Amino acid sequence: MKTCLALLLCITAAYAQNAAYERANALFEKQQFDASLKELDNALQANPKLVPALTLKAKLAMMINRYDVARECLDTALAADPSGSYPQFLLGFLFYRQDKMPDAERELQKAQKLNPSDPRSALYLGLTEETLGRAPEAMAQYERAMRLEEATGHPNAEAWIDCARLLMVEGNLDRAGKLLADAMRIEPNSRDAQFEFARLALKKGNAPEAIAAGEKALRLTGETADRQIHFLLVQAYRLAGKDTEASQHAAAIREAEGK
Repeated sequence: MKTCLALLLCITAAYAQNAAYERANALFEKQQFDASLKELDNALQANPKLVPALTLKAKLAMMINRYDVARECLDTALAADPSGSYPQFLLGFLFYRQDKMPDAERELQKAQKLNPSDPRSALYLGLTEETLGRAPEAMAQYERAMRLEEATGHPNAEAWIDCARLLMVEGNLDRAGKLLADAMRIEPNSRDAQFEFARLALKKGNAPEAIAAGEKALRLTGETADRQIHFLLVQAYRLAGKDTEASQHAAAIREAEGK
């Protein structure tokens, strides 16, 4: 009888902590981050080694640059489950965010070994290798990330964009253009892809194409800052001999800077 009661209590506790985590995850997806954190704390109070809750809390901590909290959560998660490829990836990503590239490389390589089919590890290994000045290694990881993204059936365009950026640095404009065309096919409303395509067009001296892509990028949302796009458009309009439009974008930059 006591054994049955103990088992029932264990099952009830497991259900409660998992339910708290599921609520936290749903709130996270709705961007209700404070409420999500409260539910995560409830789940972790019941089970301090609940890996999904630790992982989600680490993501929340990184969003507000609490890298100490994120590191503690990920260390605990990996101690509880050393085979966890996603917490391992996040640890590498954490070091990348902190600009600790040798540490990022080491942890991302571990993540890649744990889950060779995860394109995220390949992408951030590529970014890390590029930051470390290892262009061939970075290119190999970007190529791998693109193959793995394609295999998912619903690829993210970031690997194509990052690979194209590196190719532009190396002067391979034709291949960069093909990759950016693929990126825009994958994500037609990617501000970052449109901006990089505009940059490429400007490098080639094609002002009309740079203007069209730059103006489209300005209407979209993404990581590329408005200031970067306005600056590119100043250059593109000047190249096209359209000084009035160039002046308008220059004024937008000054306004944004409060000058």
